[in-house]
Amino acid sequence: MKILKRKNRIYDTGKFGQPQIRVYHKAGKGKMCPRYLLKCGCCEEKLQIFYSEDGLEIGGVNGAIEDWKEILLPLLQLNARKGGRRTAKGKNIRRARALTPSKGASRYR
Repeated sequence: MKILKRKNRIYDTGKFGQPQIRVYHKAGKGKMCPRYLLKCGCCEEKLQIFYSEDGLEIGGVNGAIEDWKEILLPLLQLNARKGGRRTAKGKNIRRARALTPSKGASRYR
């Protein structure tokens, strides 16, 4: 598994316009499973995710990986399309509107 590398600066809004989640990873030792520690980008709130081959524990709730996928994937894919809605031909509506002049714009400048 590839471990995500980030600069965990507090209140870093450069990438998404909101404080970026700070991510830390710890390897498993003995009976302890490996975990991710997620911290809020603007305060000290945190969430631990322990993982193994057969299951996940997120915030103290144990479950099978398939069960977590069934719950979380629809939420994560809610706005999966970047850049706004697209037309039937695949053109970005938001970009097309930005490029077309408004009704009040003058042709001669």
